[in-house]
Amino acid sequence: MGKTQLAAAFARKHQKTYSAILWLDGSSETTLKRSIALYAPRIPKDQLSSSFRANSEALGGDSDTTIKEVLNWLSLPMNNKWLIIFDNVDRDNQTQEPDPDAYDVNLYFPESDHGSILITTRLAKLEQLADAHRLDKVDIEKAVAIFSKWYGRAVGKSNSHISSLIIRIAKS
Repeated sequence: MGKTQLAAAFARKHQKTYSAILWLDGSSETTLKRSIALYAPRIPKDQLSSSFRANSEALGGDSDTTIKEVLNWLSLPMNNKWLIIFDNVDRDNQTQEPDPDAYDVNLYFPESDHGSILITTRLAKLEQLADAHRLDKVDIEKAVAIFSKWYGRAVGKSNSHISSLIIRIAKS
């Protein structure tokens, strides 16, 4: 729990570091493709391929051409400070029972490696893609320490609304 919130906090805190941040819904391949395609209209037209610009109907569509164009744009040498957040990549495409919404997230990585990729997932197998940081549940003492640091002051019984939130988070 809290993976999406941590990713959102990271993106907000470091937004000035990146030239583009793409937040992609990775809950299924269909939603991922739709999320990628929604970024096409935001790309400066002079940075799109001439064949793609000529077919303005494709802009913002859900076609594989649009997705490829967005991924190609991310691979341009001058576009080197992007962040892609693949949120909720929780379906395993390598299980005994096929999941029609599962997919290989690697297929949606830009060809270049001059940006950053953050994936929120429950799938331990995705750790092999790069540096992974496993987030385990925290006990109440650690939760109090985290909230105290965030709020810049001690959190205790006098902050009953924060204390009850910490207890609910630690128990989940």
